Amino acid sequence: MNIAASYDLEILQNRGMEMVLKRAGSFLDEHGEFCRCEQCVFDLLAFTLNHVTPLYATSLLGALSGNSRLQQKLEIEIEMALEEGAKRIARHPSHLDAGDTGS
Repeated sequence: MNIAASYDLEILQNRGMEMVLKRAGSFLDEHGEFCRCEQCVFDLLAFTLNHVTPLYATSLLGALSGNSRLQQKLEIEIEMALEEGAKRIARHPSHLDAGDTGS
């Protein structure tokens, strides 16, 4: 069975990812020293998402509806992952500096 062909997967949403994207934008605004190249930003997003509990929902209200403890837990996880990810990526960026040749 091809699930994607049979069902509207747009209804299935990762609320944790939505929270990460929202907080990552303000995190980058607050941390002007962090590289804004696409590779570094995507690395930060991937690192953060891999360190945050996924939270999938199918309703309009979502999985956080009425659960402030869960939302607070996710906010803490996101903040910790963004801080740690930014440190690691700044120490070892995967993009090439302007003077690097990649060899």
